Amino acid sequence: MHRSVATGIHRLGSAPQRLRSTKSFVPRAGRPSPPPQFHVFWMTSKSLVMKPQSRRKSNQKDKPGKGTMKEDELNDDGTQMERNLPRGKERKGDSKVRISKRPSTGLGGADKAQLREFCLEATKTGVAKLVKDFNETRAASLKTPISRTAFDHNMDKNRYKDVVCGDEGRVVLTWPPGHPNDYIHANWVPVHGEKRYICTQGPTEKTVEDFWRLVWQEKCKSIVMLCGVMEMGKKKCEQYWPAKEGEQMTSGLLTIRNVKVHDPEKMLTSSNLELSWQGQTHRVDHILWNGWPDRGVPDNHLACLRLVRKVAPLAPVIVHCSAGIGRTGTIVGLDMCQVSLQNGEPVNMADIVKELRVHRHGSVQTDVQYIYMHRVIFSLAENKKAIQESDIAQFITDYQAFIKSKGG
Repeated sequence: MHRSVATGIHRLGSAPQRLRSTKSFVPRAGRPSPPPQFHVFWMTSKSLVMKPQSRRKSNQKDKPGKGTMKEDELNDDGTQMERNLPRGKERKGDSKVRISKRPSTGLGGADKAQLREFCLEATKTGVAKLVKDFNETRAASLKTPISRTAFDHNMDKNRYKDVVCGDEGRVVLTWPPGHPNDYIHANWVPVHGEKRYICTQGPTEKTVEDFWRLVWQEKCKSIVMLCGVMEMGKKKCEQYWPAKEGEQMTSGLLTIRNVKVHDPEKMLTSSNLELSWQGQTHRVDHILWNGWPDRGVPDNHLACLRLVRKVAPLAPVIVHCSAGIGRTGTIVGLDMCQVSLQNGEPVNMADIVKELRVHRHGSVQTDVQYIYMHRVIFSLAENKKAIQESDIAQFITDYQAFIKSKGG
C-alpha cells in the first residue's frame, strides 16, 4: 500500500513474475531520436516517508539560476470553471524546465497565414456549430470498438472503469525484470512521428509503483500534472511524490528525494526530484498546474503553449490529469496544433482531436475543452498579429457567452 508523503474545422470523425527484458525505444527509420531522458522506479513494497535532512525556510526565495523557473515567467491566472459531465541529462540539475517570459514561437509569414485562415474559418463556422459537431462525433467515437484486453484484465489498476486504455500504443512496463505485471493505464501519443508524450491517468494507491516504473523505464525528464490530489472534495490522484523540499520517500527499489521546489507563480509548482537505485541517480521535474479542474478550462489562453514548448524537447514527457484524457488531451492536442503551425501546415482542430483519440481513446473530454483549444489558437494569432480583433470579435463574444453558460 502506498502512503502519501505530503499532502481547420471539420467533423471529428503483486507476486513476482518475470518481465520481458528492458528495451530502449527505437524510432522508426527517418524519425529523429528523442533526447535522452530520465527514469524513475517504484516497486511493490510500501512507500516509506523519511524526514528531510535539511529544509530551507518556506519564505526564503530561490535565487534564479541554471534550470530554475523565475517568478513572473508564466503570468497566467489559474482561475478555472467546473463542469459536470459523464466520464467516459545525465548531469544533475540540467533537467529543470526553464520557462521564459516571452518565448519565441518561430512563426514565419506562411505560419501566420495558416493562423489567420484557421481563425477566419472557425469564426465562419461559429461556436454553436463547433460544439454541435464535437458532441456528435465524440458520442460516435466512444461507441467505436477498440482492442482493450489489457485494460479488461487489470480492472483494479484502472481509476475509472469507463475510461478505456486501448491496447494499441499502450505503454508496456518491462522494468524491473521479473516483475509480475506489465500494465499501466498509459498510451504513447506521437507528434509528427516523434514519441513525444505518454498520456496516463493520475496514479491510484495501487498504481503508484507502476507510475514510477514507467518514469524510470522510459528515462523521462518531465512530468506534467494537470489535476489536484483533491478536487471538489473528491480524490482525483494519489499523492505520489514528495511534495516538500528536502523530503524523500521510498517505494520498492527506489528512493525519491525532493531537491528543490519552485513556485514561479500561483498556477505552477515545479519540484526537482532525484531518484536513486543501486548507486544510479536521475533527475526529473514534476510540474503541477494548480487549479485546473476536471472538465474545465483555464482563463488564460497561452500558458499551455508556453509550457509544452519548454517540456517537449525533453520527450518523452509524461502528462496526466485524473483520467488522463480531458485536461491531458487538451494540452497535448494544443502542442500538435503548435507543431503544425511551426511546420507551415494548416490546422484542422477536428482532425487533430481525431488523431489524438487514435492513440489515447476519449481524449478531449468536453465541448468546453474543444472550444478552448480554438480560443488558444485565436490568442496566438492575436499575439503574432496574424489577425485583427475585429475579424474575430463575434467568435470571442460567442466563446465568452458559451463559457459563462457552462459555469465559467
